[in-house]
Amino acid sequence: MKKFCALLLMVATACMLAACNNSSKIVVVDGAKVFRESKPGQEAMAYLRNKSTELQGAAKAAQEKVQAQQTQENAAAFQEAVTKYQTTMGAEQQRVVGLLQDQFTKILDKYRKDNKVDVILAKDVVLSYDDAADITNKVVEEMNKVTIDLNAQPVSPKDDAAEMGAPAAKNAPAAKNANATKKADAPKADTDTKKP
Repeated sequence: MKKFCALLLMVATACMLAACNNSSKIVVVDGAKVFRESKPGQEAMAYLRNKSTELQGAAKAAQEKVQAQQTQENAAAFQEAVTKYQTTMGAEQQRVVGLLQDQFTKILDKYRKDNKVDVILAKDVVLSYDDAADITNKVVEEMNKVTIDLNAQPVSPKDDAAEMGAPAAKNAPAAKNANATKKADAPKADTDTKKP
């Protein structure tokens, strides 16, 4: 982890030095703040909290049955409820964060093109910057203009290929790898209500 952080720091420094030499325009954005303070980010967190509460209720009911009467059926029902909670919440977090990340990326790309910015860096990897280079509040404003359908299901590679008229089998591996890369880059959702 230390090597990775050091590498990130070296890349950020190299980008900044290159920017100084080429008069490139670099700005920074606090992605966590955008997700935390934007309306779509807050709606997504509320959606995930509600989903979690709903699933926890089913698991708690199954647990109470086990406590009242310890049978194999009740124990199996409780285990099934716990497994459903874990798998459903994990999938929902990935899906919802993916929806937010897609919009966030589109907004950053548009900002970069419209404002002739060469590089947008994550604020947390930059050692020093001028306050004028921080576009976080502008990005929050743009995110607030977006409506995200939190119930929308992602298009599967098979559906996507069918829409394009291409065989699904040829495009599925590439789409799967692209989705895996995209999900790895997405920030993790925090459903802990204690955090802002």
